[in-house]
Amino acid sequence: MTIRQRPRLLSVQAAFAALGFCLACVRPVPAAESAAKGSDWFGGWDLPEFIDRLPDLLADRLPGFEPSGVVRLYVRPHFGDFIHRDYVRVPLGARVKVSENVECSTELQSYFTHGLSDAAGYGLSGVRIGAKCEHLLPSLGHGGLSVGLSYQSPLSRPPLDLTDGYRHVLPYVAATRPIVPEWRLLGYASVSADFLSRTALPDHFARNQLHANSLTFSAGAAREFRRFHASLTANVTTSALTSDEGKQVYSLRPEIVVPWKARADARAQVLFTLGARAVHGPDGDEFGLSGSMRVEFQLGRHGKQSGR
Repeated sequence: MTIRQRPRLLSVQAAFAALGFCLACVRPVPAAESAAKGSDWFGGWDLPEFIDRLPDLLADRLPGFEPSGVVRLYVRPHFGDFIHRDYVRVPLGARVKVSENVECSTELQSYFTHGLSDAAGYGLSGVRIGAKCEHLLPSLGHGGLSVGLSYQSPLSRPPLDLTDGYRHVLPYVAATRPIVPEWRLLGYASVSADFLSRTALPDHFARNQLHANSLTFSAGAAREFRRFHASLTANVTTSALTSDEGKQVYSLRPEIVVPWKARADARAQVLFTLGARAVHGPDGDEFGLSGSMRVEFQLGRHGKQSGR
């Protein structure tokens, strides 16, 4: 069945107009000023380091206020693929703070066979590039606003289960606000869009993944504990406003991230994430657990650590 999209050009233009309007209406505070506060915020709470250690999608989109010149390189092997897939996905990426308010990111999604099945081969399955502009909002008690755009595309002809066969343009607006600074409790929310365009590859949508242009509304909270970070995010995704599909997906995702460093001032760290999901969508209810690991290396300026 073919779903008729609403005029895609008008949707993209409207998204960019909304992003520009948000940027024009915000009274920015230089990110250097926010970074200079660093771990002086709220009695030693290092917000940039805390946000970087949140699960991947949150760390990519929320305003992080890293100092200009910081480069973070990372690798994210999907160890669960040894059980669920014929291939192991190993994304490699970088986030670069190119100026006080602008961060750019890129990720190559590589894969290789793990030898536990008859499948063989290796290569690159996709690429993601993005840019994010962030501002400090003093009126929100050191809250922050980020406006960004990501682009994802499959590369070459990867195995069918490693891509949905579509290109994705994803504009978003995200905001944070410390809720209870003494508890190191952070609230966040975002609105994002997903505009699809077909490639020569066959369709291969995941369970409860919408098949048309969509909007996602997210809200949640995260807390920093001494040895781990915990977050809970609620999402509502709908294609009713952007296509004729008219379907919704609801999800709730609790996650725990355990960071590890060899020493407090080390530039390398390992982040272990354990998550759960409860999803209700057009393909039925879905419950599951997931685990991942991110190995990260920081280059450039090296800020003050939070002393865990």
